[in-house]
Amino acid sequence: MQLDEFFHYKNQLMNDLLTNKQIIRLLSGETKQISSPEELLYSQVFPYEYMPDTVTHGKTYICCDVDIQRAPTKTFLSPTMYIWVFTHKSLMRLPEGGVRVDKLCSEIAKTINGSRYYGLGELDLDSTRRFAPISDYQGKVLTFKATDFNRVSPTGRSAPSNRRGR
Repeated sequence: MQLDEFFHYKNQLMNDLLTNKQIIRLLSGETKQISSPEELLYSQVFPYEYMPDTVTHGKTYICCDVDIQRAPTKTFLSPTMYIWVFTHKSLMRLPEGGVRVDKLCSEIAKTINGSRYYGLGELDLDSTRRFAPISDYQGKVLTFKATDFNRVSPTGRSAPSNRRGR
């Protein structure tokens, strides 16, 4: 099984998130000025499941990970991408009205749902569930499913001598 999906899906997602101005605005808040979206990487946007240890002031976070739920055939596998979006309760309410986590989830779904950059065909939103990682933080976990090739290229090994067709 080729597992490059873990690497490529996460890199593609980081690029999709950090090039979306609305997502950057929702992550950084109205008071903090961001000189470069890349400064959010590994501080508020993580390509793995992350939970802040000590909270001195509230922030908003996006984390992601990829699992292979099943490989139904030798040809295809079914990657599942999880995206955790959570924020401190003090940042939940948006100044223009609404809930920051809900707006972020909406923007993420607009950006990647149906994308052809993840797997074969289109990436599909599978579910959205509530998520409360630590005290005073609330959020949601988005689950996306794709289909990808199980074996991209031959293994390079020769066929056994007892196989037909030799």
